[in-house]
Amino acid sequence: MKALDKPTKWPGANARLLGPSHGLPVKPIDRLALFSADEFERFVLEWADDYLAQKLPGVTQVQQRGGSGDKGRDIVVWFGAPGSPDRYWHLYQCKRYSTALGEAKAVAEIGKVLYFAWRGDFSLPKEYWFVTRKGVTNDLQDTVDHNKLGAFLIDNWDEYCAGSIISKTKIPLEGDFLEFVKAIDFSFVRVKQPLEILGEHAQTKYHRFVFGAPLVDRAKPAVPPSLIAEKERGYVRQLYDVIGELTGMYVQTEADFDGHSKSALLFKRSRASFYSAEGLKELSRDQMNDEQFFDDLLERFETGLYYTYSGPAANGYERLAATVKAAQIQQIDGHVLKEHMSPLDREGVCHHLANSGTVTWCDDE
Repeated sequence: MKALDKPTKWPGANARLLGPSHGLPVKPIDRLALFSADEFERFVLEWADDYLAQKLPGVTQVQQRGGSGDKGRDIVVWFGAPGSPDRYWHLYQCKRYSTALGEAKAVAEIGKVLYFAWRGDFSLPKEYWFVTRKGVTNDLQDTVDHNKLGAFLIDNWDEYCAGSIISKTKIPLEGDFLEFVKAIDFSFVRVKQPLEILGEHAQTKYHRFVFGAPLVDRAKPAVPPSLIAEKERGYVRQLYDVIGELTGMYVQTEADFDGHSKSALLFKRSRASFYSAEGLKELSRDQMNDEQFFDDLLERFETGLYYTYSGPAANGYERLAATVKAAQIQQIDGHVLKEHMSPLDREGVCHHLANSGTVTWCDDE
């Protein structure tokens, strides 16, 4: 059995996140109806990964089983430990038809699961859910609501089910298999309405990337702590080198340049800008659920500022100043963090690049 892979990042995530501020016109229910096969599958995987697995008590495993040889199973959610006598499962059958799902196609899908369960390939699911992008027909919903699906399946087996289970083979509903089907309580079949799954998907970390949900306001940047944090060591060491060149002193601590006002101001401002940019990282992590957006931003600045920070300079301070000035006009069009960036953030990005060792302000002796 294949454990469910984490859904990959949506294509065009930046545009989707920026969409509300640019007048994104498509409502979620309408966008859902427009999904391609791959997009609908991705949507359902996200829902299973971050809603079902988190909200349903007792879930121990979520699996993707769709594809060749799935035996009528798309998304399988397991409850209980493997091998446990009380272990059971729910099945979520995904249908992205261009029209509402009707009785004929529904029983054809259910028939597969019934046959392979009767054959002993697996147990019957405790719940069988149809997940569709266009909903179901009134006839199918009535049949499910009034628990008449079993009778419809039996009466129409030859027409809708017999030839749809195994390629080029007719599976008759007779003998022990018929008795097995007659004994089933078909109230285990349910329908997940499009609006319902949209509401549940809205509670996942993926929703804003799919439908362009607006981000909440960014929190105020943190004030730098009085003591240098471990995460600051890289760029602080480089600032000491810059200040050492400015003052002609050997600098190892902030106290070494306490009486040099220009150096003290540079140090204070640099730390403030570093923590301001750190706020962008937190925004990526906490609201966008993907710190990679901040990493992408650093890569964008690293590329755009290359000829500034790698070029000749009279000293470390001049290289630092030139890089910060270039960062203030660096183009980052289309990046999801652009709307949140301040001039202090742009300066702080330079120190983040220095912190990682990408940028070196002072030339080697």
